[in-house]
Amino acid sequence: MEPKSPSKLKFSIMGFTQYKTVIRISTVLLVVVLLLVGAHFVFKPGDGLSVFKGSYYTVVVDCGSTGTRVNVYEWVAADANKRELPILLHSYPDNLTNTSLVTTSCKYHCMQTEPGLDKFVGNSSGVRASLEPLITWAEQIIPFERHRFTPIFVLATAGLRRLAIEESRQVLEDVETVIREHSFSYKRSWIRVLTGKEEAYYGWVALSYKMGMFRNHSRSPTLGLLDLGGSSLQVVMEVDGIEEDTHLLKSKFGFTEHRLLAYSLPAFGLNEAFDRTIVLLSQTEALRESAGGKLELRHPCFGADFVQNYTCYGCFGLNVAEQKNISQLKKIGYPSLYLIGVPNWEQCKILARAAATNSSSLDWPSMVGADYKSSLCSKRGSGILNLAAFAHPTTRFHALSGFFAVYDMLNLSPRANLTKVWEKGQHLCSKSWADKSSVSANQYYAAHYCFRVPYMASLIEDSLCLGDREIRFGPADVAWTLGAALVEGEYLWLATPTSRARNLNLYRKVISSPIFVFVLLLCLLFIVYRSQVKLPMLGKKGAAPGASSYSYFYPRRRPN
Repeated sequence: MEPKSPSKLKFSIMGFTQYKTVIRISTVLLVVVLLLVGAHFVFKPGDGLSVFKGSYYTVVVDCGSTGTRVNVYEWVAADANKRELPILLHSYPDNLTNTSLVTTSCKYHCMQTEPGLDKFVGNSSGVRASLEPLITWAEQIIPFERHRFTPIFVLATAGLRRLAIEESRQVLEDVETVIREHSFSYKRSWIRVLTGKEEAYYGWVALSYKMGMFRNHSRSPTLGLLDLGGSSLQVVMEVDGIEEDTHLLKSKFGFTEHRLLAYSLPAFGLNEAFDRTIVLLSQTEALRESAGGKLELRHPCFGADFVQNYTCYGCFGLNVAEQKNISQLKKIGYPSLYLIGVPNWEQCKILARAAATNSSSLDWPSMVGADYKSSLCSKRGSGILNLAAFAHPTTRFHALSGFFAVYDMLNLSPRANLTKVWEKGQHLCSKSWADKSSVSANQYYAAHYCFRVPYMASLIEDSLCLGDREIRFGPADVAWTLGAALVEGEYLWLATPTSRARNLNLYRKVISSPIFVFVLLLCLLFIVYRSQVKLPMLGKKGAAPGASSYSYFYPRRRPN
């Protein structure tokens, strides 16, 4: 092959050299522009720095058995070097919240979508319909520029705990799909089903924080927690001297370490307990067939005018509480019942006690009077949980959620004893049974309190053996979601806004220094130039003047 002439080859080399020069200059300019743009977006005032000044937010979505709820917490951080907990500035929803999601008749969990997410297995549109309005509302509460710095935790409780693993995973995947479309910060690990112990612990953290117990540097016992939900009952108390227990956990929240016993009792929530009374009645009462072909079951806790359509999954020898896959049970299609009110306070009280103590039968005479109550709690380990045998004598228990709703319905003082609860409960039910107009205004709501009052009192007295201890109802605005915001969002308040702003200001001072910018650009130019051109090294002689360039124009031949 005939080689090119030197003149043509020289022209092509000059063009290539000019092309390399253009690339080199363009690369330098591009890198400089990217550097300046990046510095602008990272360090511009009013964006990143503003997030670290003032308050910050946390969003917690509570996926419960009766509905899905959202809470937004606004904080200002304290001194993380001293492990000071952040200060809660505000929690939403509040009394001023005006939205169609607020249920005006309730006293807690007043903003929710229904039913719970466990009813939407394989129904992604149902999951979306439950979450979308709640998250959209939270986005309206939090300033837009804070959204991408605000974590959202979606935590499910007993409703999803009782589903099969694959079913709960499917629901959580549908949840993540919805969360991904919004502007809050999230991780997959922030969307999960809580264990019963976690839920109980978060409730205790929320209560202790709200009551200011974490500000105490002493080793005095903290508060005990009784949190009554729709499906489960959470109990937490601080103990001494117990080294090994499956329910024992150690908390380093605040200034001292706390040793806690945390229990979560499934099927002892208000709704599950009521379902258990239907099962008990179906085993002791004859089911009558109505004129329409449906079965009727008489219930002593309802007024004479009360009629409710009810599907009983455990009335025919099937114990729902022992089943792991509730959604499969609902596909079986057991016949519905009509619950007919036959008011009788004494029988209602005994029925509630049987549900509270998880009794499998209704032996009416033996379950009446003080002898029955004292026999349950006379020995350590009797009852469902004999808390009096574990708790420190000075421990004060606070009854929240469902307990508080019952107390508020009875218009009691926060320190009302159980004798007063029994008396006011009987008076309320007798009045509602006699005054039909008051029940018809909200029949389901009012009628069920005639069961809830004796059930709540029996839980405290007979199941938890706390009849002689100090019980306070409330505070009303304490929920486990507050504790979850503190524990799950610990990384936010440990790295305080003050320390983060201080570091960020240092970075900004360095990056804006003219000397730093000059040195940075000089190094950048040298790196780019050095990577494109082979510079002559000091100590080595260059080619002699007039040396032949033949080998440059004519490459050496490869050996045969």
